[in-house]
Amino acid sequence: MNATIEVTSVFTPSDGGAPRTITIRVGDLREDPDGLWSVAVDVLGFKTDDHVRLKGADWLNTIESAAGFIRQLAGGKVRDYGGTMTPLLLPP
Repeated sequence: MNATIEVTSVFTPSDGGAPRTITIRVGDLREDPDGLWSVAVDVLGFKTDDHVRLKGADWLNTIESAAGFIRQLAGGKVRDYGGTMTPLLLPP
């Protein structure tokens, strides 16, 4: 399974700074030699870029974990920096 999901959003800081393009990418889902599954997650465009590989018991659990991780990481950055993201990552 080598499909990649990529979503591009615009983060508009509340401090009047220039809007930034935020790219969220999930891909390279695979079963690892240890019997667990893993997936690559990239969150790009904030002050720092994040690249992680998450593991799960099966492929579906791994994708669910990636979605939760993205909500926490990117959603936390939007809250910490102050501003909005379009399309919405978290409910208002």
